[in-house]
Amino acid sequence: MVKNIKLVRGTHDLVGENIQKFNFILDNFRKLSEKFEFKEIITPIIEQEELFIRSVGEITDIVSKEMYTFIDQGEKKICLRPEATSGIARYCSENYISGAMKLFTHGPMFRRERPQKGRFRQFNQLNIEIIGEESNYFDFEVIYFANLFLKKIGLENKYILKINTIGTKEEQKAYSKSLFDFLNIKKNKLSITSQERLGKNTLRILDSKDPEDLNILEKAPKLKDFLSNESIDFYEGVKKLLISHDVIFEENDYLVRGLDYYCHTAFEFQTLDDKRQNALLAGGRYDGLINMISNRNIPGVGWAAGIERIMDLIPLNNNNNNNKILLAVQNIDYLEDHKLLEIMSKGDISFEIKISKNIKKLFSYADKNKFDYILLIGEEENKKSSCILKNLNSKEQKNIPISRLDLDNEIR
Repeated sequence: MVKNIKLVRGTHDLVGENIQKFNFILDNFRKLSEKFEFKEIITPIIEQEELFIRSVGEITDIVSKEMYTFIDQGEKKICLRPEATSGIARYCSENYISGAMKLFTHGPMFRRERPQKGRFRQFNQLNIEIIGEESNYFDFEVIYFANLFLKKIGLENKYILKINTIGTKEEQKAYSKSLFDFLNIKKNKLSITSQERLGKNTLRILDSKDPEDLNILEKAPKLKDFLSNESIDFYEGVKKLLISHDVIFEENDYLVRGLDYYCHTAFEFQTLDDKRQNALLAGGRYDGLINMISNRNIPGVGWAAGIERIMDLIPLNNNNNNNKILLAVQNIDYLEDHKLLEIMSKGDISFEIKISKNIKKLFSYADKNKFDYILLIGEEENKKSSCILKNLNSKEQKNIPISRLDLDNEIR
């Protein structure tokens, strides 16, 4: 017996209520992006592996453990993109001219992670990026945009914004050395994950949720003590703009982004749940990213959001205001006799056609699938070139000559 082919582990189909939520999120994201004068870009799903080794960082979990990489027929290492910002940076390194290049994108990303709730091996992401501007105003703008977007899709009061500054790359290096020296003495008390990160990506230990790690980190050196006055002023400027625009936030000294290209502002919009996978949307400034993959030094700031995680939080928003009509006919010939498909497609409605001689089954199908109206043409109606239009909510019905049938007028 032939076995059924199943979904690849860590992937999922989007259908029914989930695709409605997906499209609702995407529609709102696109409208708001265009309102803020962001331009859409779609980058390839496949990229050269070296792009992510240079940008995301060779010792990060994404590059060292999670990328889907293969050798193509040209003997080049190609991978499925694990995130979108690096691909946009590649594009901008070749095409940026001057001023603010404001871009938005969306699409599938791929990481070979352990599948769990809210985490898939193929997942969908939204991205906002502003390239070419050093001003901290643009850090504020992308955060303000994110806050407004989450409110518009119905998540107000369901998240908290956490922000931090991680300074310049030079300040990060000095702090990382000090943090390493402190933690190395207590290495045996750290969690296994933090022991693996020590020396390789020491700053990532600040992300740990392990209780023992957190106790040790309380007495560890603080990044803010290694920041220059310029870095502090930059961060203070972002906070002032957020406060002036009533964007509520919490400061978190331990918030660092897991990718090598971040500097200065770092932020996360987190759910109110106390769990490991609670980041809805996250980002920050990445002034050195483009210089990691090209000979150009162009600043940038942006964020990414996982659509599936957002979908878990929003209720089904059935914003289709069109009435649903079931055209129920007892004989397929009636469709030809009266050009019924042409009549139905002209109306500002959603419709489905069902052919069955069993009227009871037709009404049962209409009720089960929550149609607002049923338009019935049986043998008697066909002889008279008429139809019965019944409101399934009020139970009112009328007999209408098909030649005079104007659905928009009848159901308004």
